[in-house]
Amino acid sequence: MKHITILSAKVVQTFISLKYNLPYAIIEKAIPAQTCEVDNLHFFLKFTLNIPAMKIVLILFFCSAVSLMAYNQDFIPAQPVGGKQQLKYFFDQELIYPADALNSGKEGKVACKYFIDEKGQIEHISFSDGALPDFSSEILRIFRMIEWEPATLRSIAVSDSGHYEYEFNIRRYNRLCKQRGYISHLYPFEPTDTSGIIYLYKNLETAPHPIFTNDKINLAGFIAANLVYPEAAIKQNVSGVVKVTFVVEPHGRISNTRIVNALGAGCNEEAIRIIRLIKWMPGTVGQKAVRTRMSISINFNLDQGPDGNFNPNIKSSYGG
Repeated sequence: MKHITILSAKVVQTFISLKYNLPYAIIEKAIPAQTCEVDNLHFFLKFTLNIPAMKIVLILFFCSAVSLMAYNQDFIPAQPVGGKQQLKYFFDQELIYPADALNSGKEGKVACKYFIDEKGQIEHISFSDGALPDFSSEILRIFRMIEWEPATLRSIAVSDSGHYEYEFNIRRYNRLCKQRGYISHLYPFEPTDTSGIIYLYKNLETAPHPIFTNDKINLAGFIAANLVYPEAAIKQNVSGVVKVTFVVEPHGRISNTRIVNALGAGCNEEAIRIIRLIKWMPGTVGQKAVRTRMSISINFNLDQGPDGNFNPNIKSSYGG
């Protein structure tokens, strides 16, 4: 059996720093903890004692580069549920320009650094100096609504940090409001719960349900009437179920959209597009509107008609 001696990172780093009179900070970066594994301790000591200083420096930087490449290959950074594109979409849909700043014509960029723990929870958010407090508060409000996939190192969940910037620009915000159709969030049910807790569908007093201007249409009918079967899926004869989970917020719009059963050929994207069109009456607990985790399954089927062609047949269902 192969025997491996795992040396204390600090022992190795300190030894080489003293031996070759090199700054400890350089050694610490050049030989991180995960590289301090050797097949034979005696060989390691003999090896390092007989190498000239210049060569050991080159070896250190080589080891550092190899370690960094291996680290990058094994490390997957933390990311918001649904990825960066969904993060941008959610910010555009959720953000409300602070009223005082809007009325006074104030603009500016907000930069923040965030820390995500191994459970995908935000541990801390810090903002750069000079950011308008109202701007920082709005970014913080939105960040607290976002769910995260934790970072992984060799398939093990680990903590991570990231950086985010958002520019508050009034002209852009006015265009955004025109595109999305609202300048503030209207709450279909009040009061609302402000704890941020996401409730499961089964634990509600009243469950969320879609709001339609036509009271004769239901969710399945709305999806069937508005969903476009992707051309690529028709050509490739792709059929199956796309299941999407999301959170219905107290204002009736959705967040944290995630594909849990993917299909491909454009079906995933079409499912998300159609779900974003739906406004909801939020679920309630204790006579307050709450955040609720929901799911919708959309069944993409191609039925062969009498003419021999395959025609889309859309079915759907929703629940927890």
